[in-house]
Amino acid sequence: MSTLCAVLALAVLSGCGGQDNLEEAGDPPEVTCERFHGVIEQFSDIDANTMGFGEILAHVSDGFSEIETIADEAQDDELAHSIDTMSETLNSAIASSGGDLEAVRSGLEEQLQEPEIQDAATYIEETCGTDLPL
Repeated sequence: MSTLCAVLALAVLSGCGGQDNLEEAGDPPEVTCERFHGVIEQFSDIDANTMGFGEILAHVSDGFSEIETIADEAQDDELAHSIDTMSETLNSAIASSGGDLEAVRSGLEEQLQEPEIQDAATYIEETCGTDLPL
């Protein structure tokens, strides 16, 4: 029985040449982008003139949870990493703002000067065919 187990383990590890028939797990980029667009649209519903910072923070916090799920379920590893990077960037800007929306904007603008952040934004824009509302 141990020989059979060894053969099966080797077959699984080698893929038995059937790897072309297997689909990669996770959402394809089109689905990831569609889901990401949906969350970004929720962020654009924020009205800084009528909502308090706490209300805005609660709204954005829900979005962060969804973005994390979207990135976790993406097939495209670079797209997932880029989404995570942009989410962390926005989260960092909010955390350091002290409740001032203008500080969030300026913090984002400053962080967007960093090459890694620029690369993430560019990859999302090119892959998803949209400009990020930053």
